[in-house]
Amino acid sequence: MGTGAPVFRRSTLIDMNDFFDSRVRTDDVDDTQAWLQAQYGQVDVLADRASIAEHAVGDTAFALRHLIWECRAEIVYEADRFFFATSTTGYSWSIGATSGDYSVEPGIVEPGHELIGRPDRADVQLLAFDASWLTETARTIYGDDDLIVRFEGMGPVSRHMRDYWLATLRWSLTQTPLLAEPLVRAHVRRALASATLEAFPLVGDPRERRASAIEQAAIYRAATSWIDDHASLPVTVDDAAHAVGASTRGLRRAFLANGHLASSPEDYLSAARLSAAHADLLDADAEGISVDEVAVRWGFVDPEAFASAYLHAYRVSPQRTLER
Repeated sequence: MGTGAPVFRRSTLIDMNDFFDSRVRTDDVDDTQAWLQAQYGQVDVLADRASIAEHAVGDTAFALRHLIWECRAEIVYEADRFFFATSTTGYSWSIGATSGDYSVEPGIVEPGHELIGRPDRADVQLLAFDASWLTETARTIYGDDDLIVRFEGMGPVSRHMRDYWLATLRWSLTQTPLLAEPLVRAHVRRALASATLEAFPLVGDPRERRASAIEQAAIYRAATSWIDDHASLPVTVDDAAHAVGASTRGLRRAFLANGHLASSPEDYLSAARLSAAHADLLDADAEGISVDEVAVRWGFVDPEAFASAYLHAYRVSPQRTLER
């Protein structure tokens, strides 16, 4: 074992949304092997000197992990979630009779698969998804309540989709300093899931899935346009669904699948009315109208709730906007 100053360092932050941001570095062979075995199952470090560093960030639904292997090792790991990996030169792998190298092409490890990995001084990026969460997300995106997420191959469906997935992963890594914010994290998590489900070969007919996704996107676009045009009227979500030829349940699914700014039609309608109230406050004469009157005009009957929502959206009180 190493002596002197501690060679094992970890810092972890957890909030009430199960968010974590942890960093680990080991600089001793025994410490390295012990930590790797605790995290990744059976590991044999094949070197007299070894270190590893990992930065992991995410929540119970997904995680981004960056590992720097300064050693040669062999890993036998039975996955309990979906993993998607890419690396620099030096990480060969096999799953059953299939083998590859993560530096050549990104690869999948599905729940229940036993991965044999052979990292050799490699820099690895891992994207992990909880299986239940990814399944529910796929069902929402493709409008199929019976869909089970399984993949037909280990790599992307095409070079173009490989590049698309890698670009999405690189973009997500630029957002890691902001992932403690739940809205940012939800956006990044959803973007990664969408890219992954499109880039890797899901079992089933991709034409049917794509048609369903396109249909939901069309419903979403039509509904947001209708809501924008009718926000000043006493309309409901049921009215919006009827106007675009969808059920209320189908409309909510379309928003879950496509709504980056609002995940439900109710939230979108509220945001549209809040935006209209903001425009009215900017144009109004403070001597001729009150904040409460503007709020009621746009359907906000609780002044305190309106003021709170307005402050959250515009970082200033509605009264200050009116009196600018």
